[in-house]
Amino acid sequence: MRQKRIARGLVAAFMGASLLCAGQALALEKLRIPVASPSSSTALVQQMGIYKGWFKEIGYDASVFSVSGGENAAVLALERAQLPFFGSDDVVPLAIRPGSQIRVVGTLMNILPYWLVGGKHIKSYKDLPRPVKVGISSPTSGNVYVSLKLLETAGIDKKDVRLVKVGGSSARLAGVKAGKIDVGSLTFGNMLRAREAELTILGAANQFVKEYAFTQLAMNKTYIKDNPDEATALFGTLVRGCAYVNDPKNREEVMHVLTKIMRNKANIAKEMYEIEVVQNKHIPDRCQATEGGIKAFLDSAFWTKSIPADTKIPPIKDIMFPEFHAKAVAWYENKGWMKK
Repeated sequence: MRQKRIARGLVAAFMGASLLCAGQALALEKLRIPVASPSSSTALVQQMGIYKGWFKEIGYDASVFSVSGGENAAVLALERAQLPFFGSDDVVPLAIRPGSQIRVVGTLMNILPYWLVGGKHIKSYKDLPRPVKVGISSPTSGNVYVSLKLLETAGIDKKDVRLVKVGGSSARLAGVKAGKIDVGSLTFGNMLRAREAELTILGAANQFVKEYAFTQLAMNKTYIKDNPDEATALFGTLVRGCAYVNDPKNREEVMHVLTKIMRNKANIAKEMYEIEVVQNKHIPDRCQATEGGIKAFLDSAFWTKSIPADTKIPPIKDIMFPEFHAKAVAWYENKGWMKK
């Protein structure tokens, strides 16, 4: 029942009525974009598109808001074609179901950017109590995989772990600070905040996994079929954002968005940009997804048992929509937003 209420709320929020702009003959359609964390690099492409006015160029008055802890409800709304797109690591579990309308058209981050963090009193894995209370967002999320895998590497079995749903990365950071959970896997920016707060960084996902479809960018195939021009323009705008963020000459504007729009402290924004964007290239240049990244996600979900072992997985190419990705890239490269 709670999931249904959340889904109804998401639909109402995202797909609001069109508003007539003063002095303009045409209306801009309200578009509220769901993100796990508005301050995280996983939302940088969307935030950049809004800041630059690119969504307005294609007819949308766009804004982002957090669905931390409510990602599953957003994916359900996507399945029903009540959302135009959504980026989350909760997409593939629904996309593999028989008859699913969800297709992974790209990724906004094709690496698993998590660091396992414990409280100030936790100096090493040996200091963790039993059972270890692990904060998570949802059972299918990559943060569960990272936490359990690092704990297992340290000799702590799954039977000695208790998963506690607390929400997104910011909520997990708050939970560790307050002592409500013992550990939580945090995204890069929140890991930096944890380090500033003198919390303990126990390990990182890059110790055991490289390529991983983390922020799976998905759309509904029926929505694409029924609204081909709008769908292409929306995805093409995201491709535009991926390319813009990765271009070194746009550093000043990217830093402005990270600090002034996404409200990250200057020193944290600087590390997010230099390490995530420039050094490690977390954001694909054309928002592209890879079969290897999706396979890595599926392997992790089977390992955590968030996807049952007997689940029949369709060919990965059937989960993806490479033809549509190519169409969106062509729209971007041909400057589709300039065509009236």
